[in-house]
Amino acid sequence: MRAHLFVSLVALTLAAPLAAGGDRAPGMPPASRPAPTPEKASTIAGAWRALGHAQGHACAEDDLIFDYGAEGGMRNFFCRALTVFSWKTFLALAPTAPFRAGPHRNGKLKLNSERDFGRYDPRFVRWAVDTLVPGATDAALRADTQAIYDAQARTLARTWWEVQRAIASDPAWRAREVNTYLRAADDASVKWDASVIWFYHDVLGADWGGYDPNHIRSATMWWLRRTKDGSAEAWGKGLEKLLTTYDAAWLAAHRGPWPGTLPARPTAEAPEYR
Repeated sequence: MRAHLFVSLVALTLAAPLAAGGDRAPGMPPASRPAPTPEKASTIAGAWRALGHAQGHACAEDDLIFDYGAEGGMRNFFCRALTVFSWKTFLALAPTAPFRAGPHRNGKLKLNSERDFGRYDPRFVRWAVDTLVPGATDAALRADTQAIYDAQARTLARTWWEVQRAIASDPAWRAREVNTYLRAADDASVKWDASVIWFYHDVLGADWGGYDPNHIRSATMWWLRRTKDGSAEAWGKGLEKLLTTYDAAWLAAHRGPWPGTLPARPTAEAPEYR
């Protein structure tokens, strides 16, 4: 099952524009010369600052089929982060490996696993929540990186918050979907396809609440996995810290019980297109 890391919320996005008609965009190097690779950050604070000039992505072709740039989801976010902050450096800073179980082994991420997912180590989550938003205690850094958050992280942070808020409003729905979703992934005898998850895009309402339905669906699956591995509450506190630091006014207006109703699992087959 595809992994989405909270580091994506703190290290992240902007796609290099393509020149029209085969011409180079102004300021870009000649086509025969690859763009210079920027020096990667060695600290979390440095990674935040470096994101302002991040370009392209650093994931393998099999791990990121298409780069949607700033419009992309958490996978795009994470792959953009890797251009300015290496996974190896991130692991070296962490006090323990991120996962206690799952397909990610020996410091390597297996991002194309459809029937398994990483179970976070609680010690790693506590460190991440304490560490990955340095702007929370550094006013100068927060000011320097506010525009980066606004352009690159705000949409996904808000989506993940609203989805968490919605599914937490109905514990019975959440428990049923954890069982259905993860049973389909764990049981090889169960058909694992879009019919299991396609209606998750309606978690924020039939009109999607103004958010991207693909992001809503991904966020729903992510929070269901975090419910299963027991890390949802801790990650929720980390997300709240991020929003308090960079998006406090919006957060204040989006607290409290979710005002809507979660969608019932449909009995009909998923449509071919939606």
